Amino acid sequence: RPLAHRHTGYTGPRRRLLVVDNEEADRRLLVDRLAPLGFELLQADSGAAALALLRGDGGGPEVGAVFLDLAMPGIDGWATLRRLREQGFEHLPAAIVSANAFDKGLENDLGISAADFLVKPVRMNELLGWLQRALALQWIDEAERAPADTAASLAAQVVPPTESLRALDELVRLGYLRGIQKKLDAIDADHPASADFIHRLRTLARGFQLDTLAQLIAAALQPVAVPPADPADPADPSAKAAAADRPLPDAA
Repeated sequence: RPLAHRHTGYTGPRRRLLVVDNEEADRRLLVDRLAPLGFELLQADSGAAALALLRGDGGGPEVGAVFLDLAMPGIDGWATLRRLREQGFEHLPAAIVSANAFDKGLENDLGISAADFLVKPVRMNELLGWLQRALALQWIDEAERAPADTAASLAAQVVPPTESLRALDELVRLGYLRGIQKKLDAIDADHPASADFIHRLRTLARGFQLDTLAQLIAAALQPVAVPPADPADPADPSAKAAAADRPLPDAA
């Protein structure tokens, strides 16, 4: 059976990150993804709150990296980062998080490159890739076995409709654990016949086994293969027709 790998943490001391966004849901999305990997997450709902939290006199908490939303009321992401640089955080790794893909790669004098832009909704692989580069992280991976004979194991279970599975698959790709759990609850309520299958997915989600979860959803989305008819099978109409066309043996 093929092995899939998922990050369960990272080597070295625990890292503290700051998420700055005026939208609580967007802050929670990053927190829900990163906290299970061992990061300590601080949150600020505005640029002013972030500046007050970090301070420039060394009295604030030590932060390894910061995620900044661009479109915040009051002090926006650019102004917040500029003030942080002026307060002594010249080398603090910063990622700009924006819902506008056209913001990616905007010219600036703050050392932010196109690789430092994360477009909402932030995808898990991009988020972890940025952290790995910015903090020189070495991930701790856990090998997990892909479900064996997935198609056969699904044959005895009722799976939800395709549209529900596709919506769930998108949440898994985003790594949005809370959204995955809510979607599973909704599917379970709307399609009680799929309870066994949903229980299986829910167990994987609780164990943060998103790779295996994605594989199982992909298998459920595959069309059921219909085996070709056996020409020798007398129950097959084509076999009957072929038999009718064959000449009868000569009488002895």
